[in-house]
Amino acid sequence: MNATPDPRWTSHVTAPSYSAPVAGRHPVRRSLLGLVSAASLAFLAACGNGDSGSGDEAAASGNGCDELTDVAVQFGWHPNVENMATIVAEQNGYFEDECLNVDILPGGPEVTADAQIVSGNADMGILSSEALANAVINEAPLVGIGVTYQNSPSVIVSLAEAGIEEPADLEGRTFGVSQTDLRVYEPFFASVGVDWDAVEMVDTGADPAALVSGEVDAMSAVSANQPVVLRNQGHEVNEIPLADYDYNRWSGALVVRQDSLEDPERREIIMAMARAIERGLETAVEDPQAAGAIVFDAYASDLGLEEATQLEGAEVWASLTTADERESGLLLIDEAGVESQQEFFDNTGVDVDASAIFDLDASQEAFGD
Repeated sequence: MNATPDPRWTSHVTAPSYSAPVAGRHPVRRSLLGLVSAASLAFLAACGNGDSGSGDEAAASGNGCDELTDVAVQFGWHPNVENMATIVAEQNGYFEDECLNVDILPGGPEVTADAQIVSGNADMGILSSEALANAVINEAPLVGIGVTYQNSPSVIVSLAEAGIEEPADLEGRTFGVSQTDLRVYEPFFASVGVDWDAVEMVDTGADPAALVSGEVDAMSAVSANQPVVLRNQGHEVNEIPLADYDYNRWSGALVVRQDSLEDPERREIIMAMARAIERGLETAVEDPQAAGAIVFDAYASDLGLEEATQLEGAEVWASLTTADERESGLLLIDEAGVESQQEFFDNTGVDVDASAIFDLDASQEAFGD
């Protein structure tokens, strides 16, 4: 099971229940996606439908489809450049080319992506490898078929003036970390020889304001998020990537219900969705700035996000894909990758068999040459 939370922390996150699937999806059109209050997100979570039914009666021009099949992709958070592969695919018509009519469902504090997939509200969701593992531990019938970012975005960020350039420099300092990331850092510090008791932990969540104000000397971060925001505010920062120390938590896993792969018709729909998203990722990696602009114009501007941070963030996310290693199959999961996740799970106390939560055959079918 999962590692026991540090007793110094009082917050508690309850695992989602998978005992009561919700029937009947009512697709949410993109015109509603600008509504990001907790109430609207709760409404989006309540809408749903078990089957992917027939969509538009008229075929999209030139795609050769008699009709489009309705599908939904659930994000873990609000639409931004982290999900540029799916958004570029939607905006460029790649789903329509696969005879699909896609709804992008935003996540948020009131939405649990894994529960949305299990309930049938979404045909596919985007999760981290750790979130997928925890869902499976809680008996969710889910499996990953592809991973967008196989190089971890997790970093320790600090202002350059603090002089924190390696993990050992955190001893005697204050470190801001979220409850979610806490259990990653105790074994991480142990593995790199940092005295856990010599680091003062502060629950800052994800807001870099605590770093700027001096409340903390460093904080856990996502390389395409807090460091980008800080740089755009005029701060010089240092980043320590956890992947440099073999702590490589994947991000952007394409997750589906296992039974979606067991029915031939449903499997082909999932494969078509996967092909569209990989095409979107290939386009985004070829020109991250253009991808960032597409995301900003379509979604992020309505969410109050800054265009400059979206454009720079797209560059960072593109650098975390396998594009430097592969000419194709950017989302393909291989045995070496599964082994890397098993090592991460073992190090962080996640009691799961990595080979059981990633379907290499389905990944090969979707993304192999």
